[in-house]
Amino acid sequence: MYSYGFRGLDRRVVFLALSRFIRSTGRVSTFIFLPLILIEMYGLSFILSGLILGSSAIVMAFVQYYSGKWTDRIGRRFFLIVIPIPAAVFYLIMFFSVYDKISVVYLLAAWYGTIIMNSLQYPAIEASIADITKTSERLSGFTLVRIMANMGAAIGPLIGGFISYYNFAYIFLIASLLTVVEVFVLFYNVRETYFPAMKTPEKVQINIFRADRFFFLFTLVGIVLGFALRQDGPTLTVYAFDLKNLPIIDIGYIYSVNGLMVIALQMPILRIMSSHGNPVFWRGIGTLFYAAGFGLLGFMNSFTFILLAMLIFTVGEDFMAPTTQTIITTLAPVDKKGTYIGSYNLLTSSGRFFGTFIGLYLLYIFRYISGTFWIYIAAITVVISFLYIIMGNSFVRRISVNKSESLGKA
Repeated sequence: MYSYGFRGLDRRVVFLALSRFIRSTGRVSTFIFLPLILIEMYGLSFILSGLILGSSAIVMAFVQYYSGKWTDRIGRRFFLIVIPIPAAVFYLIMFFSVYDKISVVYLLAAWYGTIIMNSLQYPAIEASIADITKTSERLSGFTLVRIMANMGAAIGPLIGGFISYYNFAYIFLIASLLTVVEVFVLFYNVRETYFPAMKTPEKVQINIFRADRFFFLFTLVGIVLGFALRQDGPTLTVYAFDLKNLPIIDIGYIYSVNGLMVIALQMPILRIMSSHGNPVFWRGIGTLFYAAGFGLLGFMNSFTFILLAMLIFTVGEDFMAPTTQTIITTLAPVDKKGTYIGSYNLLTSSGRFFGTFIGLYLLYIFRYISGTFWIYIAAITVVISFLYIIMGNSFVRRISVNKSESLGKA
């Protein structure tokens, strides 16, 4: 069903992937180190930091929902090359806020500005890749983008870990400068990928969750998945730094190893996924690896074992990451790809919100027996894994129905 390799892909996929490399090199560190800045520099509590970071996921989802609709109406290019410009300005404001240690209000206002700008752009990037790849190429296309993004995710935390010794503020300066570079790459190399039909605009009626039962179930499971996998982000960072007292550079190493291992393992795993099975089934296998990583943290908590857990997460990520947008854009009608992406992100954001807020709260409650916290997360993740594996055959049937309807119309 899915082809293996990148040779036949549209060149615009390559430049979209390159832009993700540039983007993640600059921005991943801002996500990793912001919890530490809020807690260590500004003295915010675990719970308040969790509310701030979690609520940003809600904001992100609502913006993506409407952005997905808009990109289906007016095309992708505007969101690709115009929206990052104010994002660069917001990162620059964050730089000055942290450098001069002015009120946290300015830092958070600019942070939410970057969240909104990133959310406006994201559905257009994913929909563009779907526009210019055949269904059989889509898994490879999203895999290429994922590999390039993780190259940036490997370099970014290392840079962030080193420069944070001088000042956390430089993390945001780098993010701002690289966002400008991203704009130039997209402007000169990615022409429009989708031209909406010239017709009278209709009132958007998306009751896609009622009309598309499989997509609804897939999204419900995604909500719980968002809760569980959020513990691999801010919660793990705070756990390593505040509870296990790892130096900042070690946290940079942990996340950089994640990015490097994604690059090393993604192609062999893509070959496995392309040869047999379906994306929903492999999504379940990837989730099972995440469960194993959380389980390991439940019993071992030194730097070595946190690093090993991250390596296990990486294998799971390689199975899961390319499947998300592959599944969604395969389910979506041609003129609703952005809408489907936005709708999925809208609902699953509730899982990410509660994952950040409740995760950091529970970590604080279980701070003296933190292994228990990770065992609970592992158990939840195992259940999600089996749900995906069970849903795999339903996905195949659903796609078969879509093909039959398309042939009938033809």
